[in-house]
Amino acid sequence: METKKKSPKSRLLKIAVCLFVVYIVYAIVAQQLELRERKMVLETIQEQCQEQSEANKEVERLLAMSDDKDYIERIAREKLGYAYPDEKVYIDSSKN
Repeated sequence: METKKKSPKSRLLKIAVCLFVVYIVYAIVAQQLELRERKMVLETIQEQCQEQSEANKEVERLLAMSDDKDYIERIAREKLGYAYPDEKVYIDSSKN
């Protein structure tokens, strides 16, 4: 029986196919890792968006209250220390 020698072209073709398969597998794994990372970034951004949305709702609520006379008076008294001209304000010094 004669043994057939494999031509260098067929051996080179097999090596090229193997390298191509390895490259494809590497590319797929790299894409999956990048996809996972981007999903984590997206989740973080969505959480920040939700928090900002809640903060916006609170600001909108405060803005809606700013037209309320009682609210304005309370802020003027508590934050700015204002009082009516004929009003006497007593400060409790024991609350330090």
